Amino acid sequence: MMLSLRLIWFRALPLITVFMTDAAMQAHATALPDAAIMLRHDIQQELGAQATRPRPRQTQRAVALATDILDHTAEWPQEEEVVLIVDRAPAVQLMWIVLTDPAAHRLLPLGMVSVSTGRPGRKEHFRTPAGIFFNDGQIYGYRAQGTKNEHGIRGNGEKGMRVWDFGWQTTEDWRRKGAVAVVRLEMHATDPTFLESRLGQADSEGCIRIPARVNSFIDRHGLLDRQLDLITQQDDPQKARAVRALLGANHIPTPLEGDRVIVVDSSDPNALLSDPAAAQRIQDSFAQFLAATASPPAGSTPSSTPAPAPTTTSSAVPQPSAATQEQQASSAPAPAPAPAPAPAPAPAPAPDDWPN
Repeated sequence: MMLSLRLIWFRALPLITVFMTDAAMQAHATALPDAAIMLRHDIQQELGAQATRPRPRQTQRAVALATDILDHTAEWPQEEEVVLIVDRAPAVQLMWIVLTDPAAHRLLPLGMVSVSTGRPGRKEHFRTPAGIFFNDGQIYGYRAQGTKNEHGIRGNGEKGMRVWDFGWQTTEDWRRKGAVAVVRLEMHATDPTFLESRLGQADSEGCIRIPARVNSFIDRHGLLDRQLDLITQQDDPQKARAVRALLGANHIPTPLEGDRVIVVDSSDPNALLSDPAAAQRIQDSFAQFLAATASPPAGSTPSSTPAPAPTTTSSAVPQPSAATQEQQASSAPAPAPAPAPAPAPAPAPAPDDWPN
């Protein structure tokens, strides 16, 4: 009888949410809200095929580092909500779906999947920025076109996969000691045929690659869409229509929907956190430099000697062609306007066919 019960127990083990850590024990001991219980059930049911083996040490370390970042930046949510934690350490490459408990300053893991982050050392490849990244409604993101590059790679996964765009961020520039690079940080699916099987190792140009089923789960349950859903309730019909078109008819958000991803590095606990304001200043400076060095129209008088290009950074994402921007604009809502006009035009997302 005991043997049969044990067999039944092992068969019923969740395929994605088994964490024998202090944080997990607290999660089980704590009375979770009904919405969290339902979300954990959905994770078990919908993400079973993306199972990873329990990794207690990595889970505990990532949760502790994320807690430290939230404490030091004072960016704890006001209410209980979901956040995503990514450990970019080369030997880890995992993402956790976590419930925040702001009152107790605790993070309670609900699920864990393998991901891929940036792999420095190759051309146009940089370490994924560390820090807290908000899906705050300033940039809506877009959906993948499913197009292939010349090598048959669908850089953002199959058509319709969600791409979350966190804007320009800073990260370490591996090419020059003490320098920073500016990268466009996105989170998206990857090519299901050639690249999804490589998840779990550092492999991207700097973005966060996630499994397609996880992409659909985050999208459908609105785990990062708190601010976008608020836009749909505001008195701005044009913005509301654009956001609803992006979220789609299958969007049924959990009451615990959040708006942030936290990237930590257990191999470098003192990793430099991204400075998005500095990234924007560098981008603006570079745009001004390009404008100053552009060839003047025929018959015009040459301008004075342009200022030198900035040397403190390098852009990890080249600007897409006009054709690519037009193609993306046909299926994605335009980014929300910034509070004040910027000196340079808003950067477009990376083309679908880049394995970023």
